[in-house]
Amino acid sequence: MMKSFAIFFVAAGIIGLLIALLPTHRICRKAEHHFTAWRILGGFILFFIIGYFSYLYLLLTHSTVPFIELMVSLVLFGGSIFVATVVRLSLLSIEELQKAAEIERHRALHDELTDLPNRALLHERIDQAILDARRNNSPIAVLLMDLDRFKEINDTLGHYYGDYVLQLIAPRLRSCIRESDTISRLGGDEFAVVLPGVNLEKAAAISEKIVHAMEESFQIEGNDLHLDISIGIAMYPEHGLDSDTLLQHADIAMYEAKRCEGNYAVYDAEQDQHSMDRLMLTVDLRKAVEKDQLVLYYQPKFSLVENRVCGVEALVRWQQPEQGSLLLPDDFIPVAEQTGLIRPLTYWVLDSAFAQLHHWQQAGHHIPIAINLSAKNLHDSETYTQVRDLLAKWQVNAADITLEITESSMMADPARAFRIIEDLHSLGIQFAVDDFGTGYSSLSNLKQLPATELKIDKTFVMDMLRDENDMVIVKATIDLANNLGLRPIAEGVEQKAILEELARLGCETVQGFHICPPLAAKDVLAHIHRLNNTRP
Repeated sequence: MMKSFAIFFVAAGIIGLLIALLPTHRICRKAEHHFTAWRILGGFILFFIIGYFSYLYLLLTHSTVPFIELMVSLVLFGGSIFVATVVRLSLLSIEELQKAAEIERHRALHDELTDLPNRALLHERIDQAILDARRNNSPIAVLLMDLDRFKEINDTLGHYYGDYVLQLIAPRLRSCIRESDTISRLGGDEFAVVLPGVNLEKAAAISEKIVHAMEESFQIEGNDLHLDISIGIAMYPEHGLDSDTLLQHADIAMYEAKRCEGNYAVYDAEQDQHSMDRLMLTVDLRKAVEKDQLVLYYQPKFSLVENRVCGVEALVRWQQPEQGSLLLPDDFIPVAEQTGLIRPLTYWVLDSAFAQLHHWQQAGHHIPIAINLSAKNLHDSETYTQVRDLLAKWQVNAADITLEITESSMMADPARAFRIIEDLHSLGIQFAVDDFGTGYSSLSNLKQLPATELKIDKTFVMDMLRDENDMVIVKATIDLANNLGLRPIAEGVEQKAILEELARLGCETVQGFHICPPLAAKDVLAHIHRLNNTRP
């Protein structure tokens, strides 16, 4: 009886060792490290199996002490179970580690929010596409795109809904391309698409398709949300031979599309230097704000009714130490708006203007100051906080501050812009509508704005004596302002004849080089005294 049990346990041990061979073989295929050690273990298991068969043969052909036979058989059986268990557990551990590694690799190469390939995987896909393109002599199109005014969604609705919109965008992009193409989220609201084997004509058609797909509104909390997209296109091999160059050139093209207010643009080598200049200008401008290289000039505004200076307009200049020159706002304000530097720059302008107003008031001079706000400022809730805090810091009269805004600056999100304007007006701040007539002019908007001044753009004023249409526009704007109870102000007055004609038409206030050019703060008081004593 004991002999039978011994034979059973030895046979079961052989089966256990045979079973252990399968996971050992799988481990040898999976294990990148210690491969040799596992192969040696597999060899030992085979050696054990031969030993087990030898002992089983002895049991079947020779008679020994039954008790000893049973004990040895139990030991052999236990050994086989131990080996099979250890090997099986090792296989499970390796598989779990590999699964965890795959998850980590997926996370490392994919965007967590949209589960799209990230920048690292995008570079891999482009490099692989380039290798295939070299073999097949085929083109590659790389599209770089971002959403226009996406920051307003986060600011207005919150980051939760902003993230939700980004998740909705991926399926729309996917519907416009092939299964083999790659969509990647590079971060924020920036996406990229890699189109192997696609020529420029087809890339442009796909860009148009993406633009049309984005035109369909997004449903957020029962509201229709519309988004615009800007796309830059770079082609392999014409615009670059590696992933870094292609993405860089697609980025340049994308900003060109934004600058030209188009839906997409193809990389042009002539844009490259412009982009490098823009990059260097951005770096230098950031340093200029930090190192106080900006300066405010003040241009007097002369009242034809009171025959005296009724205030000044603050105009920012950039002192460049290396070039020894002053840059005008048109040279750097657009860059500040595109790169997000407009917020610290505006704060610097407001702080400096409020400080100057405080200085003049302390010296007994009443000189109201007008300050320009950009479109970005009118959609930034921080603008209200900045103005409120600066009023408290410098203890100036809010009624002596006029913020000049353009109607076009409100068009991106009129409701939000009006809300910020109303909040600023509640502090006592005055408003002027600047550049009236040059862009989108709406009488309904003009009626709603808490404005006290209407500024006629210099492009109409400077040629009004030579161009009959300009004369008509100037006269109509003055009449409109007077009928709405607004003070009409004409900019760009550079000739005495223009000044006299404006006075005849009923324009109340003028400013321009004929009156006085923009002045450094130290020169303003002397020129105001001169203007008040000698009519220009």
